[in-house]
Amino acid sequence: MEGKCRAGALVSEIFKKEGVQYLFGIPGGHIYPTMERCEELGIKFIGVRHEMTAAFAAGGWALTTGKLGVCTGTAGPGVTNLLTGLANSYVGGFPVFALGGKARVTESDRNELQDFNQMAILSQMTKHSRAVAEVKRIPEYVGRAVAQATTGRPGPVYIEIPRDLMESEVELSAVAFQENYCVAGKPQGDPASIQAALDLIKQAYKPVIIAGSGVWFSQAHQELREFVEKTGIPFATRNAARGCITDKHPLFISPGYDHPILQALMAEADLAIVIGTRPGFTLGRGIFRKDLKIIRIDIDAAELTNQLDITVGIHGDAREVLKQLNGGVDQGSHPQWAGFLNAVKQQFAGLFGQMCDPAHTPIHPVHLMNQIAQRVDEETVVVIDGGDTATWATLVLPAYGPGQMLSIAGTSFGPLGVGMGYAIAAKLAHPEKKVIMVTGDGAFGYGAAEFDTLKRYGLDITTIILNDGLWGMIKRSEAKKASGKARFVGVELMEEVRYEKMVESLGGYGEFVTDPAEVGEAIDRALASGTMSCVNVITDPQFGPPSR
Repeated sequence: MEGKCRAGALVSEIFKKEGVQYLFGIPGGHIYPTMERCEELGIKFIGVRHEMTAAFAAGGWALTTGKLGVCTGTAGPGVTNLLTGLANSYVGGFPVFALGGKARVTESDRNELQDFNQMAILSQMTKHSRAVAEVKRIPEYVGRAVAQATTGRPGPVYIEIPRDLMESEVELSAVAFQENYCVAGKPQGDPASIQAALDLIKQAYKPVIIAGSGVWFSQAHQELREFVEKTGIPFATRNAARGCITDKHPLFISPGYDHPILQALMAEADLAIVIGTRPGFTLGRGIFRKDLKIIRIDIDAAELTNQLDITVGIHGDAREVLKQLNGGVDQGSHPQWAGFLNAVKQQFAGLFGQMCDPAHTPIHPVHLMNQIAQRVDEETVVVIDGGDTATWATLVLPAYGPGQMLSIAGTSFGPLGVGMGYAIAAKLAHPEKKVIMVTGDGAFGYGAAEFDTLKRYGLDITTIILNDGLWGMIKRSEAKKASGKARFVGVELMEEVRYEKMVESLGGYGEFVTDPAEVGEAIDRALASGTMSCVNVITDPQFGPPSR
């Protein structure tokens, strides 16, 4: 490359080389040279209304495409506003690149505008973080960070560049660009461990597969499906792996959380094959009995024995390991075990179907979720936000395709407000698909201003609000501990707020629903509106999801 450019443009050159399509953030002088060059290279800048949304959108891009998501924040508060989204990606293991601005080197420690020790904080919640001190090395720093974000166990990375360096001119002939910053090869499992796993699978009568985010980020959905269909083993998907095999598959158990159907099977299972996921808040350690044989597959060798006493551990990339297993496993089936699964599923469907009267007013949350579920197909991305709302949605809403369910339940971090960022990313990645965001009235407030973003970029996302006038999850959890007529502090929201009017005021379509008979048709009209839309559904606050 010849000529001169502002140093910040070098960041954009590596982004282009690595296939970045969108940069999420808010404009700022500290980062403007990178923003400007990104646009020139065809990397679209998506200007949101809060940097937290930008970080969630970068994570959402990774969740819906399997590829690196990129966000940026100008110096000081612009960077600190990214923190919640980056922490979510850190806990979940999402490949995200965050670019931070920084006050000029000459302004450091002089109480100048937005000068702040950002690195001390960001280094604690990212997989890799560096401050650039030499402009000619920007490609090296950015390329190395991309490799860190996308290889091994994925995670967020952070690079910051002081403003005087970002804006300085650099002679391109003096800058070294590597041909490759990432390698395509992925680690396979040890052959002895593969054979030990194959022996256990052959001996098992009641095996279960629990597949998590490692399957998605290795893009192993085809290999997982082949493994399921070759062995006849029932499976549950969780976190980023939801939809990697459609929920319509006859061997699908349930979402891979502490779901009643999965719990029933795990109580009887003689082998669990755990792929790319960890127990914790949404998958309790107690579900794995002491006498249960466990095969565990993970890209991180240290995770193999983390919290579980395993029988066989296989260190490797989920896709590569599944290829190895598919090459050695016998064609099999477990008809009695599959029959037990179907009986449990039918029992659960009957019990769950009895939970609500579809004519009940105010509207029962299960009735609302059932109406949404009927409108989810293979061309629908479902985004889930909120507390109790997310629990109901996780229990009821299906995932029919890879990268098509993006949920607050996808990590144990549990940050309210993920919805808008995830939905924006999903619509940009899949403009041909319906994107339905399901949220509570509490969580809705975190991203309400982003309807302005949806309008500016023409993103026709349909938002459905479970509006019960409460921080419901908190009130219900505190009510269990309270005695007598306890007064609950801060858990009440305004009743029947017309949130859809906010959307209408920004040029969107809105509906306010109080009649249970109108829920389905209101959702249909919103989906058909051709613009951003909001269906604001008043639900009965007395009904909370089953407790853990």
